[in-house]
Amino acid sequence: MRIAAAVIILASSALSSHAQTYPTKPIRIVIGTPAGGGSDLMARVVGQQLTQAWGQQIIVDPKPGAGGNIAAEHVARSPADGYTLYVPYGTHTVNPSLYAKVGYDPIKDFAPIALLATQYNALVVHPSVPARSVKELVAIARSRPGKMNYASSGNGSPTHLGMELFKIAAKIDLVHVPYKGAAPSRTDLLGGHVDTMFDVLRTALPFHQSGRARILAVASDRRSSLAPNIPTMQESGFEAIIVLTWHALLAPAATPQAIVEQLGNETRRGLLAAAQKEKLAKDGIEAVASTPAELDAFMRADMAKWKNVVQTARIRAD
Repeated sequence: MRIAAAVIILASSALSSHAQTYPTKPIRIVIGTPAGGGSDLMARVVGQQLTQAWGQQIIVDPKPGAGGNIAAEHVARSPADGYTLYVPYGTHTVNPSLYAKVGYDPIKDFAPIALLATQYNALVVHPSVPARSVKELVAIARSRPGKMNYASSGNGSPTHLGMELFKIAAKIDLVHVPYKGAAPSRTDLLGGHVDTMFDVLRTALPFHQSGRARILAVASDRRSSLAPNIPTMQESGFEAIIVLTWHALLAPAATPQAIVEQLGNETRRGLLAAAQKEKLAKDGIEAVASTPAELDAFMRADMAKWKNVVQTARIRAD
């Protein structure tokens, strides 16, 4: 008994010592998209907070490709010492259902730290589409099965799966036109080459206001402060159509709990500061700053939700 107690005390002492000395060198935050997107923004928000708190350099390291698989696998196989972190986006919980094989488990291979923020998507149409509401769009699509199309930022993206979920719920047939990113898909919608798409609300809103596109509804369960006059998909009769672009902070699975707590506490402190919340809100980004347990539950639920959509729509990325 005394030996076991001594081992526990030594292990606890070592963990405490590790946390007290962490961090002693720069920290890398890996993202699975090119610089300039939402993951990059949230990684830099977190990085700025950690630098201010600890005085250490935070390096944002983009590793785009394969829907985030390259970045996720890299982090999953990195040393679990708190110096390699990951800011994933929505495809993190979708890829195991979408790809025949991925080199990581999105739950088991990562230590959850915090759900950082979410952004709602909006259902957008080109002005040439005469629909002024979701109900009217459904009626038009049903009258022209297989004749209308929609853009997405790629297979397995929130914009793709959100529309597939909508197709299932509305019993409509739209042709998928995938693009390599949100920007080119948006460009073709604005150019009238595609009829409709889900797009991040804050990005779509200026085009809606200028008349270059028309937002029919926000894919959420409550109206956005950015566009309080635009109804939600729930109000439009589609309660299940909630399409989120989300970002979280993860570490390799075996990262010491004390370091996970240290990272989580500092990240939450920064995100929940009034000035930071207000700054993000102006861009349509809602700071969440969850606990590790809340992030774990969120990812498991998200994984189950989109697995069902992927299987029902028979979607494959490879």
